[in-house]
Amino acid sequence: MGAKSKLQAARQGLGWSQAELIDALIAAASRLGGDSPTPSSWKTLVSMYENGRRPVSPEHRLLFREVYQATDEQLGFPQSAAVPDPATPPPPTLLRSKLPVPVNPEMLEYLTSVLGQHAEAEPLVGPQFLVAPVQAQVPLIEQMCLEAYGPLRERVLQLGARYTEFLGWLYQDTGNSDAAMKWTSQAMDYAQELNDSSLVAYSFQRRSNIATEAGYAGHGAGLATAALRYAPDLSPRVRAVVLRQLANSKASLGEHAEAMRAIDQALEAAALGDDADPMAGYCSVAYVEMEGANCDLRLERPENAVGTFTESLTHWPTVQERDRGLCLARLATAKATLGDVEGSHTAARQALGIAERTGSARIRDELLRLRSRLAPWRKLVEISELNRALDNLNRAIASSNEGVP
Repeated sequence: MGAKSKLQAARQGLGWSQAELIDALIAAASRLGGDSPTPSSWKTLVSMYENGRRPVSPEHRLLFREVYQATDEQLGFPQSAAVPDPATPPPPTLLRSKLPVPVNPEMLEYLTSVLGQHAEAEPLVGPQFLVAPVQAQVPLIEQMCLEAYGPLRERVLQLGARYTEFLGWLYQDTGNSDAAMKWTSQAMDYAQELNDSSLVAYSFQRRSNIATEAGYAGHGAGLATAALRYAPDLSPRVRAVVLRQLANSKASLGEHAEAMRAIDQALEAAALGDDADPMAGYCSVAYVEMEGANCDLRLERPENAVGTFTESLTHWPTVQERDRGLCLARLATAKATLGDVEGSHTAARQALGIAERTGSARIRDELLRLRSRLAPWRKLVEISELNRALDNLNRAIASSNEGVP
């Protein structure tokens, strides 16, 4: 099979159009810090690359590998026989520290315990107080993943995948989608070495979530679809969390039938699952119903969403403060869409308070979407004050992300 058919097969295997592939390539260039041709230039290049009329340039090979999560051989790119220059230093990620890193069961137990404490605190305090300590521990984890071998390597890689995925989640909640994608991709690297289908699929859906929230829903839908290739190997709850993410992407694309079909399938899977599922126990029926309400909101069906959001808030766990704030912000948007300005303002003020305490950019982003819904009433004192407070929050979150690697 030539390069032409392999590239075409990779795209068609995800069910993408060339336009969706171009969106994904541009997003990959942004994440990796490289330059990207314009969409119109990409259209010509993709056609030429897929038809074999032009060899794929080295810099574009990198983007295709990132988008498809595939090797040069899998994509039909010719293999290079270049000999490395001994004067060229190794990439920074392969530089070893001057001191040996302890890789033993005691160190693994300690780091696992610390991560567990971070994860317990995160829903209550949000990301702003956790990014720094988790980021500070990750170099140690990465060094262990470089050095570990033998019976302990699998445990080290599992820990590495958990830490980097968690750091990616924290960065996503601070609004730094580039850093979020970087660390989630690192988690996927560890998962692929482990050959852990559930972990690979979970990482695909996390990347899908990041891409969708960053405004690349086509790429998000492709990544969620890629995760579903592992469906036979997944527990019911992991399958449910992948399906609800596919629904989110489809809703953001305006594909109502596809979104609702994915939510229905996610509800069925969640009902078969177990709260003790180590990877996605949180994806219960109630959780999927909430995600379905969010899809209704994105699909301009707020009347279906208000009841679900309101009911959920009556029994929201105290420790899930950040997620409660997100639910309130979505409720505010739904109420504003229905013309309930007072109800929208009340919910929005509560959500804003939680966003200020936790530093959650996801709550902020929902409130920014709310602003356009409340635009007809922006001259009201209450709405004007809400907008000023939201501006202050937006500046504070943007400031906290300055200089983040």
